[in-house]
Amino acid sequence: MDGEDLKEIRRKIDEIDEKIIRLLAERLKLSGDIVALKKKLGAKIRDEVRERAVIDRARKLAQELKIDADFVESVMRLIMAQMVGEERVHLGGVGVWNRVQQAFKDYPAQMNVARVMFKYGLRVMEDGTIACGGIKIPAVQIAKEAGVDRRVVDFTARRILSDKSLRDIFENLEPIAYLKGFAQQLGLGVIEIIPEDASRPGILKEVTGVIAKFGLSIRQSVTDDPHFVPQPKLTIITDEPVKGEIIEALRKLPSVRSVIVY
Repeated sequence: MDGEDLKEIRRKIDEIDEKIIRLLAERLKLSGDIVALKKKLGAKIRDEVRERAVIDRARKLAQELKIDADFVESVMRLIMAQMVGEERVHLGGVGVWNRVQQAFKDYPAQMNVARVMFKYGLRVMEDGTIACGGIKIPAVQIAKEAGVDRRVVDFTARRILSDKSLRDIFENLEPIAYLKGFAQQLGLGVIEIIPEDASRPGILKEVTGVIAKFGLSIRQSVTDDPHFVPQPKLTIITDEPVKGEIIEALRKLPSVRSVIVY
């Protein structure tokens, strides 16, 4: 009977998880509507007063429901950071990413493929195939990840090869050996930093400075380009698991919005 009870509880958890994800999708879809209204009103993307009100309301509700208010605040800050990122995507990028968006503005499915290629460091080869380093990747696999038909992958590759500015970018992408996925198995620490403003200079210096003060060595640091992803993060891999005092010191940095530790 205990085994059946466990299955039933897990089934309920799966149902709740699905509801949470569907609600998050609904919330993020509103970003386009918000951007249109903010443009009309001349309002900024970030509204600190509104964000504070959302956090205060979330903490109050958490206390009423008798769950950890700090945990709820962390979740809400993650959601709001993603929402702000989605709004920036709707506004359009700058620099290199703006060129990519303009090239694919009438082809959203191809834009999805371009995002997948950039995310994984996949490059276009002279013959139109897509590769990870020198290893060719089947179009059907890329299509599955991008949520498109495999023919869209071929069309995207052709468009890139026919446009010099795109070609200069996508012929030279490279993957990296990212330690995050197996860091815990190696006894390493993983810290993800979500900054207040990823385009502000000096964030990496501030974060690594705090870690160095506690005598912790850094094995790897990976930063997302704020113009390529909705919610850019700084991921730090350390020689050993991160202690609570380091986390608290990082959270006190004015440039840091949220800290996640694995």
